Amino acid sequence: MSAVTRPLDLTDPGTVTRVARQAGLFAKRRLGQHFLVDRGALEAIVEALDPSADDTVWEIGPGIGVLTAELAQRARRVVAVDLDPACIRAARVTLRGLANVELIEGDALRSDAATLGLPDDHLAAGNLPYNLTGALLGHLFEAPMPPRRAVFLVQREVAARIASPPGGWSLATVAVRSIADVERVRDVPPASFMPEPAVASSIIRMHPARLMPEAERREVLRLARAAFQLRRKTLRHGLGRALGDRADLVEAVLAHCGVDPGRRPETLDLDEWRCLARAAGEMG
Repeated sequence: MSAVTRPLDLTDPGTVTRVARQAGLFAKRRLGQHFLVDRGALEAIVEALDPSADDTVWEIGPGIGVLTAELAQRARRVVAVDLDPACIRAARVTLRGLANVELIEGDALRSDAATLGLPDDHLAAGNLPYNLTGALLGHLFEAPMPPRRAVFLVQREVAARIASPPGGWSLATVAVRSIADVERVRDVPPASFMPEPAVASSIIRMHPARLMPEAERREVLRLARAAFQLRRKTLRHGLGRALGDRADLVEAVLAHCGVDPGRRPETLDLDEWRCLARAAGEMG
């Protein structure tokens, strides 16, 4: 009787080290590479995404394939895109035999659902590089075909910010929440990765939310950008920068929306930003 080959445990640090060495893979700081070695966190990502046997998943940054392998057990198809050729080499070994996995060497920021051949209702997942999180989230959810549902590992500070209720918002919060709903699922400690990052991470779940026309969103972000550049000052100052230092217009816009001029930009919710943008356009 031939021996049964057990699947690789890609959350085992020894396995990760061996696979990486064989593929000539070294975690690159510039790419923000930290490989997940926590079975509980891995299962939490898959459960939060909840792919069905009919789903196609776009995975961003598969690394050596730890999440890819789990997704492939539940989804119809997994399209995994990684910028690092060494990761693609490693994943081709670890994912050998999984016919429903397609590995693509490329930049996720230069890819889109249509060119990857993904259906309109695709899902997305990945362990995102900390320095590219904002750009990737914007790229995905501003697209004509955003994922129906997405689950990502991101820096905990970023997760807390973009999932925050009004009172602790940033410009990034306004930008993300104007195109997607965000839920913080659970935190993941640095020890869950190889090599350990300097900060904790969080799992977030997102759904597209087309809350406003694109032209209105651009105006909201224009006002918010000016206000957050002076975030230590009140809205009266920040909006003044955006509205040409016209104090009369600033006061009229704030009064129309019932917003206290003494508030700070982080305290506004999306409806208030929308009101300010509309009023500025109508009164300006």
